[in-house]
Amino acid sequence: MEFLKKHYEKVILSVVLLGLLVAAALLPIWVANEKRALEDIENRVTTTPRIELKPVNLSTNESVLQRLQKPEHLRLSQGHNLFNPVSWKRRPDGSLLKIQTGAEEGPAALVVTNISPLYLRIEFDAVVGVGDNVQYRFKIAREAERSASKRAPTTRSVPGVGSKNDIFLLKEMKPKDNPAEFVLEMVDTKETVIVTKDKPFSQVAGYMASLKYDPERLTFLNRRLEDRLIFAGDTNKIVAITATNVTVEALSNTKRTTVTYKATP
Repeated sequence: MEFLKKHYEKVILSVVLLGLLVAAALLPIWVANEKRALEDIENRVTTTPRIELKPVNLSTNESVLQRLQKPEHLRLSQGHNLFNPVSWKRRPDGSLLKIQTGAEEGPAALVVTNISPLYLRIEFDAVVGVGDNVQYRFKIAREAERSASKRAPTTRSVPGVGSKNDIFLLKEMKPKDNPAEFVLEMVDTKETVIVTKDKPFSQVAGYMASLKYDPERLTFLNRRLEDRLIFAGDTNKIVAITATNVTVEALSNTKRTTVTYKATP
């Protein structure tokens, strides 16, 4: 005991040194064991089969993105009846007419079923009389005239160049002694026309149209300029007819509507 009391520092130092020697001797063994453990872990990682991850279902997200790219526009005027209830009108026959766009009634609902040309025709007829009483006679048809009496085919005669009647003025004859060509000037339009013995004059002077109005089961046949059509509680006057359309004017508000003729093949 006396020895330990005098030399306990040396004893403790010796024990510590002995422990360090043992640790130094065992350190290579520990390092080798740790290295083998790490190699085993690495081998397990590299040799374990890969598990594929299932793709995440993003269909709902994609549909939301698509709706954001093409947003729905709020329609307050057409296509639904929330703020715009549909009107129904009763026809004269008792059936109902659904008003959706406004074109189901009134002039916009007119349909042109036919358009026919109206001609001005002038044909040389004959030379009548002898001597100083010679007359040059022509047959005339004016289909576009407003008055029915004027539309009827008629015959007019003139004695020579410079003379006229209520329809035309004879301006020139070729040749003078035995004329085969006549130059005429129309009294109302001042238009110059040429008529020969072999070829009458003919040109389109206007058009005549037939129409129908389905909402009231009405038919308007062979109507001309200035004719009046009564439908939808109003009177409409025909103000223009061409080869492709008819224009009417409402007498109540002077509004004009042009209806295109869609000829059936």
